[in-house]
Amino acid sequence: MLLRTDILATLIIAVIVLHQGQTTPAIGFSAAVSKNTNLGDNQAVQYDRVLTNIGNGYDKWSGHFTAPLKGLYHFSCSVMAVGDHYIAVMMVKNGKGIAYAHSSWSAWESGAMSVVLALKKGDKVWIRRYHGDRFLHGSYNLFSGYLISRQI
Repeated sequence: MLLRTDILATLIIAVIVLHQGQTTPAIGFSAAVSKNTNLGDNQAVQYDRVLTNIGNGYDKWSGHFTAPLKGLYHFSCSVMAVGDHYIAVMMVKNGKGIAYAHSSWSAWESGAMSVVLALKKGDKVWIRRYHGDRFLHGSYNLFSGYLISRQI
């Protein structure tokens, strides 16, 4: 059964492809954390509930997105800790931190980040724990990305 998020992501990617007149395959993914997760120091977040993975760039076992094509990509991430905990995460490109987000100490508060990156084929992007507590909430953590354009 397709989820609304699957349908929406597919439609957004289709609109971008049609608008640009691209003849190459669309690339995009959205993945979520399916259960409360205890992260180690600097551990990559494994978004194990894959909502969509057009182009198969996202690997749920490592939590890494590998660019199948050179291009300009958009990535976003939301983060929420369990209960009254605080957690900070970092978006990483090929091992280098590029953006940060955190949830606050108050229950039910989240953080988010959004980044546009120029990637070469084979470049990797992922989210990892940066500092704070170790506990991600199982329902409110999402990592998404899609190819905007092959023209960079």
